[in-house]
Amino acid sequence: MKPNRPHQAGFTMIEVMVSLLLTAIAIIGIMSLYMSQTRASAYSRHTTEATVLAQDGMEKLRSQGTPTAELITGVDEQGNAVAGGLFERESTVSALIGSYYDLTVEVRWDEDGHARTVLLHSRRNQ
Repeated sequence: MKPNRPHQAGFTMIEVMVSLLLTAIAIIGIMSLYMSQTRASAYSRHTTEATVLAQDGMEKLRSQGTPTAELITGVDEQGNAVAGGLFERESTVSALIGSYYDLTVEVRWDEDGHARTVLLHSRRNQ
């Protein structure tokens, strides 16, 4: 006959360690996904802001009597020149043959070590 032992309930140490390992792997995956989504969201926001800044610059060139080129560094998302602004906006004007100006507005910024650019071209009658 076998001796009477009380039935032991619970988990072994190996089962606990395996469950902790699986939980850690799941958490690392979720954190990686969150960080990737945060970077993508920031890039999307900066691209939208740069496009609005380029459209604003183009509108200024198109509404001026005689459009003038300019370079503004340290521009914030509202178009104000501030110290430490993320964007740089450059406007160029070229006179074409005839009565047209060729207008270009370029907005540049650095995103995660990569240079990013939004470029708009337009033409305006003198």
